Amino acid sequence: MKAMRDRLSYANVMATLAVFIAIGGTSWAAVKISGRQIKERSLGIVQFSREAGLLDGRTAESLLVRCPTGMVPVDDTCIETQAHSPANFHSAVLECGAVENIKTPGRRLPTYQELTMALTHQEIVLAPGGELTSEVEASSAGQPLNVIYVTEPPAGWGLTPDTAAGAKSYRCVADPLN
Repeated sequence: MKAMRDRLSYANVMATLAVFIAIGGTSWAAVKISGRQIKERSLGIVQFSREAGLLDGRTAESLLVRCPTGMVPVDDTCIETQAHSPANFHSAVLECGAVENIKTPGRRLPTYQELTMALTHQEIVLAPGGELTSEVEASSAGQPLNVIYVTEPPAGWGLTPDTAAGAKSYRCVADPLN
């Protein structure tokens, strides 16, 4: 006990007391101030800030995901509302890819699933004779690829060769823009 008394100094006592007061004061503040909520709508735009409503110079509306012109959203993609004139598979793939640019990136033929889902939307009507998909099936050696096409919604399908005789209507799909 004597050894402990020898180590006690005014500074040690005051430091210990300060720690207990700080802990007690913090606990009191936490109990008294807890549960307070701020309505974010009540906070106005910071005065003198010309770009307070912008994100990296763009408005929130310009960052919304949207489809390119002439397309509508279907699941995770955008699909053209109007089918193109009949073409063979190879020509359709090239045609969809040919329109790719900064405003219309990543166009391609739809998968079977994408096209059948699109046909459930009233603004998209299957072209007479069916429409090509991006899905192909191997054929005999030396023969053209067989392409799966949708014949009727919701689950009708057929195979057509990648030749002029197998030409079908088609539509392109693209990833949404923002």
